[in-house]
Amino acid sequence: MTAHVRAVLGAASAAALLLALGPAAVAAPPPPRVERISTATDGSELTAASGGGVISGDGRYAVFSSADPEGGFDTRLYLKDLRTGRLTQVPEDLLHTTGPMLSGDGRRLAYSNGNRYPKPYVYDRVTGRTEVLWPEEPPQDTSYELGTAAAISADGRHVAYTLGNRHGDDYARVLYVRDLDTGTDRQISPLPAEGMILNAWFSADGRTVAYSVAARTDHGTEGRIHVVRDGHESAVGSGFPATLVRLSDDGRSALFNATAADWTTTAYVQDLRTGRVRQVAGTEAVAADGTLRHVLLSGEGGLDLLTLPSGRRHQVAPAGATASPRAMDRRGHAVVFSSPAADLVPHDTNGVPDVFVRRLN
Repeated sequence: MTAHVRAVLGAASAAALLLALGPAAVAAPPPPRVERISTATDGSELTAASGGGVISGDGRYAVFSSADPEGGFDTRLYLKDLRTGRLTQVPEDLLHTTGPMLSGDGRRLAYSNGNRYPKPYVYDRVTGRTEVLWPEEPPQDTSYELGTAAAISADGRHVAYTLGNRHGDDYARVLYVRDLDTGTDRQISPLPAEGMILNAWFSADGRTVAYSVAARTDHGTEGRIHVVRDGHESAVGSGFPATLVRLSDDGRSALFNATAADWTTTAYVQDLRTGRVRQVAGTEAVAADGTLRHVLLSGEGGLDLLTLPSGRRHQVAPAGATASPRAMDRRGHAVVFSSPAADLVPHDTNGVPDVFVRRLN
């Protein structure tokens, strides 16, 4: 047998063995990995505590807040390009920024800014323009003095924001949507809402908006979720107080948490077409991808990722880690979280909480 024939037969045998072992042997997925986001462009540590991380739908950009490095009370908002590592302060002339959220491609950033009387803003990274969100004709017979950014659509065209004042549950009492292409504002919620608006989400096309309302009653706190599509409103949730976590990108399903009389929290998904409700987990849901097939759960041991419908669950962040509802990209490939742990990445010596991203594949 010639050397050439032996080489051919050897290659064929190896190929047959790989095929027999299955696809996993051919191309095993890379192991999950953790990267620290709250670092300078050159990779050096930030000296102040960081948190509140969110990620764009395409998974390229992340935004987080960080305390004043000089020890003041101000907070600053930073954007990290996860591909190049570049860190920029966004925008550079505003402080006291909270509640950031990114459009799907990371071009537009909505957030609230201000100390006692915050206002909602949207920043366009391409044009460099910052725009305040406030209706040209506010509701009559009201004295709204503050507002907060509530949601941004995947295409960045629509931004939802609330109006309110500093009196008890009046902090967020009415919900508006700004069309950035036309510059028009549309009131979504009744005036005033029957409680405080807590969270909001758009479908990917911006036609459906869902939001939570929590109200105090003689029997405790009641929570309801409202879904509005093309001007038609429907209610979501169980018989217990419910809080919206995420609306699916197609606008057909909603993930929410419901709190029972014994204060236990359970995560559910409701099909908005059929009304069917199914339990996802017997614990609190924190975030999800655009299909609601990958759900981030909070527990005593940290943050876990639940994959549906298989039910597979594994830890993605240790105890003490926190995440926001916008901590996962639309495909469920990356999760952003903050943690005080110093052993997640090498050379973490700043002694303060940092923001991390875990790549899931």
